[in-house]
Amino acid sequence: MEESRMDRLEREMTEFFQAMKEMREFQKETTEQIRELRESQKKTDEQLARTDQQIRELRESQKKTDEQLARTDEQLARTDEQLAKTIRKLDNIGVSLGEMGLVQGKVAEDLFYRNVKSIFKQRDMIFADVRRNVKKKGVAEYDIVAADGKRVLIVEVKNRLERDMVDDFLIRKIPKFRQVFPQYKNCNIIGGVGALVMQDDVGRYAEKKGLFVMTQNGEGGAMLTNRENFKAKEFA
Repeated sequence: MEESRMDRLEREMTEFFQAMKEMREFQKETTEQIRELRESQKKTDEQLARTDQQIRELRESQKKTDEQLARTDEQLARTDEQLAKTIRKLDNIGVSLGEMGLVQGKVAEDLFYRNVKSIFKQRDMIFADVRRNVKKKGVAEYDIVAADGKRVLIVEVKNRLERDMVDDFLIRKIPKFRQVFPQYKNCNIIGGVGALVMQDDVGRYAEKKGLFVMTQNGEGGAMLTNRENFKAKEFA
């Protein structure tokens, strides 16, 4: 079966993150070797101040250090090559995203948009009307808005969620929603956040603030991480 454009993007994103991981591990090893060599060089300098016999011994040590430095230069050269490969992959991903009319973050937004109905149905919440990119130009924009006639769920989507993003959503975006979109003035407002990458403490923080918390599951879909007895906060 022909690979879909979204599958291709997800595969390329996976390859990209794997390449970044390998690069970081490689750089970490190189940094540790450089640190060890600097410590070795310091010891060598101290020994040079000693007797002639020690100097002869240190010459041999210096020779070994030079050899190690030469190997380090080779490793640095490989690091530069790996960086160049990573940059090329980034460029390729950028081209793919451009061809599909997507920008960074749209993958996460699409994931949660497609799964809102199903995952909230598990909590006995039926949202018949689910919209994305609900905005008033120059005033406000909301990633996902889901309504059932009596209440409206506002979802902020990020690739990686941080605490300050939760605070910004609570302080700046939720309070003006009803004012910007008066058609929801008679609905109870609840909030949620969704992210592909989320530390446990950030998820718990958002939950304590009364927000539903969504992330991706192990099968590439979406799920709620809130506890079973969680009760969402209703915002004025």
